[in-house]
Amino acid sequence: MHYTPATAANVYSESEVPVSLLDDDAIDVTDMTTQTRRALDEILPPVDPSVRDEECRFAYFPWRKSLVKIPGPISYRRLRLDRNRHKLTAADLDAAAKLRVGIVGLSVGHAIALTLALEGLAGELRLADFDDLELTNMNRIPATLLDIDTNKAIVASRRISEIDPYLTTSVFTEGITNENIDEFLDGLDLVVEECDSFDVKVLVRHRCRELGIPVLMETSDGGTLDVERFDLEPERPLFHGLAGDLRIEDLVGLDRAHLTPLAVKVLEPARVTAPMAASAIELGHTVTAWPQLAGDVLLGGATVAAAVRRLVQGRPLPSGRVRFDRDTWLDGLSDPLDGAGGTDAGTAESLAHNEIPVDEMSDLDLITHAAARAPSAGNQQPWRISVDDDTVTIALDRDRTSTLDVEHRASAVAVGAALHNARVAAASRGVLDDIEIVEDDQTVLGRVRLKGLGAGVHAPEYESDLQALLARSTRRGPGDGSPLGDEDLLRLTAVADTETTRLVPLSDRTRIATFATISDRSDRARFLTPALHREMFAELTADPAAGAGIDIASLDLPPAMAGMLDVLRRGDVMSLLDEWGGGAALGADAAARVASASGILLLVQSGRTRADYMRAGLVVEQLWVAAEQLGYTVHPMTPAFLYALDDATAHTLSDNHGDLLAGLRREMDELCPVADDEAVTIALRVSRSDSPAVRSRRLEV
Repeated sequence: MHYTPATAANVYSESEVPVSLLDDDAIDVTDMTTQTRRALDEILPPVDPSVRDEECRFAYFPWRKSLVKIPGPISYRRLRLDRNRHKLTAADLDAAAKLRVGIVGLSVGHAIALTLALEGLAGELRLADFDDLELTNMNRIPATLLDIDTNKAIVASRRISEIDPYLTTSVFTEGITNENIDEFLDGLDLVVEECDSFDVKVLVRHRCRELGIPVLMETSDGGTLDVERFDLEPERPLFHGLAGDLRIEDLVGLDRAHLTPLAVKVLEPARVTAPMAASAIELGHTVTAWPQLAGDVLLGGATVAAAVRRLVQGRPLPSGRVRFDRDTWLDGLSDPLDGAGGTDAGTAESLAHNEIPVDEMSDLDLITHAAARAPSAGNQQPWRISVDDDTVTIALDRDRTSTLDVEHRASAVAVGAALHNARVAAASRGVLDDIEIVEDDQTVLGRVRLKGLGAGVHAPEYESDLQALLARSTRRGPGDGSPLGDEDLLRLTAVADTETTRLVPLSDRTRIATFATISDRSDRARFLTPALHREMFAELTADPAAGAGIDIASLDLPPAMAGMLDVLRRGDVMSLLDEWGGGAALGADAAARVASASGILLLVQSGRTRADYMRAGLVVEQLWVAAEQLGYTVHPMTPAFLYALDDATAHTLSDNHGDLLAGLRREMDELCPVADDEAVTIALRVSRSDSPAVRSRRLEV
């Protein structure tokens, strides 16, 4: 019989509920709308008021003698499918709500119908099976003893209706026959065929091919999924041609003995699992039916649902066959601890301290060692250090760069810092003659000219400066938010204010908060721009033998973010977040760190050539050390756009967020106005913090 009253819920508006149901003491009446209204109020993003005010309905389940007051169809669907986000978008679910799916065979088909209903992947389900539920079916069909002797299609329809009474279901309790197949297929977008009768399998495919309806089939043995796109390939042979050019008329009158060999060909006997192949031999002898496990059947539901999602999303789903064999997967189990990266504490410690003591270094070794300890963006160490008899040369290395290092400006700052270190080291040994900065079309470099090498005359007044330089570190942990002291600010300003640089400190909470919002959005753009994201994570390393890059341990990440690091490094995840307009949390860590600062030190330089950036780099190192000597931790937090000096250049940094970066650049100009011949060299976050100091990695000079 087609669609009896006991197969699905009856849904009424509040004004149409039969009085007989409300007055019948044998009927259990419940109201779930108080809880759902509260859930609607809490859902993100907030729902439209029209959804909140939608009229409630009553769903009556005759087989349970239960009447339930539920939200209206729009709010019900919004709540029930809320946790699908962002696996399925609102557009995906809207498309799925129009999908009409027929399922033939409700053993494996029960799990498929249930999964499609749970995920909201259909607006209508037609279920066909002539068989009643038996106890032997309950090793794989999620039914109960109370469903025994009930038609399998009805059992599935009832369960789906109890999940979503608004989902249209209809049942064909005679299964599929020559007489009803056209009624079953009429208007369907997709058929999932899971019946046992081979002649019915052929009949379904034959008519679906004529009507241009795609067919999916999941064979629980070995997790085999078949896709036959008769909508795209109207001449495609049934079962991919594995059983020859089957025609429905050739099967008329064939008994099971003749049909079974055809069915076995379709299964590809050389590829079925060993237990299934052995069972085929024992069929009718030691087993009465094909063996099936609940786990395999439930996996089949998930597999078909994944294929339907692709159809809904317009993603490729060609004709073919694929296997999801759990046993094969489990044969490939590997221990995540084997070969895992991770910094070995003992190795890291030995690397950090396996250096010749400073007092035992030659003059040239000390000078090159100090130069190499300078900070650089991403710890790329973008310099080449060379030595001759009376000169140490530090040249910019154009190969160690990144997208954000516009025209090598950040690299030039790093070379300037290295030049300052080399100057102090030479002065501490009494061998400093002078320094010079040279820029031409080829490169920019700094030279330390030396005198009296090896004389052994130390200059104690510079040795303390040298020790402070060599002890300098980047400490990225959050601060305690304590204010930047007035005297400290005067001291830092005195260091930064030179003939070519000046300090713009952000010390009041309002201006720090403004910089926090800029950092937040800048970091989000960096995460969501594929090239910038790749470069950002290429800078990170946990390899104790790596000479460059930022040690992950030094990031001092909050536990929640540290646990998500492997997710954050995935480009496909960032792509989805960008597609959804999401990722608001990506910049939250940067914003929180800025908000915890005592102040932000913006160094502003005169001139915009690479040589100007290099001269400013000399001051950056002095400012950094001075802040540490005052008891602050220092963390450079340079926004992604800083070295783009105009909107057009800022646009080039990100194909998808160039407008945002250009806008942030203008906001930065308002926060820290500069003249046409000036530029911001760097932004240093200074904080009172007890975050650990992690010694930076260094390449061999």
